Amino acid sequence: MIDRMARLGVGSLLLILSATATVAGPPKGRLQSADLLKLQRVEAARVSPDGSRVAYTVSRLDGPGRPTSQIWVIRLPDGNPSRVGAETDKGSDPEWSPDGKRIAFHLERGEKTHLAVADSEGGSIRILAEVTGTNSPLTYLGRSIAWSPDGRRIAFVSATPGPETADATGDPMVITRYLYRPDDAEGNSRFSDNRRRHIFVVDAADGTAGNAKGGTARQRTDGRFEEHSIDWSPDGLEILFVSNREPDPDLFYNPDLFTLRVADGTVRRLTATESAEFQPRWSPDGKLIAFMGTKRGLTNLETDMEDTHIWVMDRDGGNRREPGSAIDNRQAAHGWTPDGSAVYCTVQERGSQSLYRLPITGGAPEAVVREPGRVEDWSIAANGTLVWTYAGPRDFEQLFVRNTGGPTRQITALNRRVLESVAIAPVESFTFVSN
Repeated sequence: MIDRMARLGVGSLLLILSATATVAGPPKGRLQSADLLKLQRVEAARVSPDGSRVAYTVSRLDGPGRPTSQIWVIRLPDGNPSRVGAETDKGSDPEWSPDGKRIAFHLERGEKTHLAVADSEGGSIRILAEVTGTNSPLTYLGRSIAWSPDGRRIAFVSATPGPETADATGDPMVITRYLYRPDDAEGNSRFSDNRRRHIFVVDAADGTAGNAKGGTARQRTDGRFEEHSIDWSPDGLEILFVSNREPDPDLFYNPDLFTLRVADGTVRRLTATESAEFQPRWSPDGKLIAFMGTKRGLTNLETDMEDTHIWVMDRDGGNRREPGSAIDNRQAAHGWTPDGSAVYCTVQERGSQSLYRLPITGGAPEAVVREPGRVEDWSIAANGTLVWTYAGPRDFEQLFVRNTGGPTRQITALNRRVLESVAIAPVESFTFVSN
């Protein structure tokens, strides 16, 4: 949801500045370039529906190639974290089941990625289906795993070959698409694999422990368009998704919102604007939809630089309004409060990124977490327990929690051993007039 390279750049800059810091007290060493590979960050954070546990991902840089992540589960308020999977497993995108007894996630073992389910402690892993990724460049991708409200099925996004895939892998390679380069996060190849993201559904009870094949997933969308950023409706009837249905999606970047009727596969269009809509989320009662969006018309993938704001509309796509219109800053990472009275989102302001609460029926926006630094991800339980990841001037993202009306507590300190022995320079903010 957030630009990963931007996060790394800000964090690295703050830490590099510390290498020349002069502090009082016992002398400390300078931060070395090799120390950066020892630092870890918390990325996704998902609190269980009852607020008793948190599933979170830890990203590491100490291996070859790109950063890798693993999922951990910790019992609140002060339990010991347990890793989900084996030491060599990689994990991402944890999502709690509605009853809080299971966690669905992406499990990477060897060269394959799977949709898997673990119990609430992170054990008893079952593989449900194989998942195929793609390096096709899209912006503002939302969630790729969604539980049905009864917890019996899981929708997920996986990629299948597109009509250009065969030609693009031949010798000579034939390029017919405008967007032929991979996304910036992929970094392992020079050309797009031309796959298309589609929606699949699998029974949550499928699969067995250690079964590499998993259960039987049913593909629910297909064709040359992409469907992604999914959310299952509270009544279980529809799955929200984002798709660009322009005649040539590469040339005219115009993502709109749709629903897929689970019973018969009928697709219903919700928006038909010349602006962009991203990451739709159902309200708890299923009557409203919150999403990120822009206002001006777009032409191609390079022209979506307008600040995204949070919007709310009725279930049928009508009555679109902007609850955070009083904030003229980029908004992202949105979600509903448990009672559906407001939307939380991150807001960029003067070099920092804060967490705000936007009432949907009027009222002033309220800063929930506002410190120098960046709130990257967050989630909230039915009892009001709020968890978030925060990167401040002295560390990469760590996990924090706040119970309703209680104080803020830091849950993780993954880099304490590395940073306590080096000098960290103070960081000062400044403003200037732009031309």
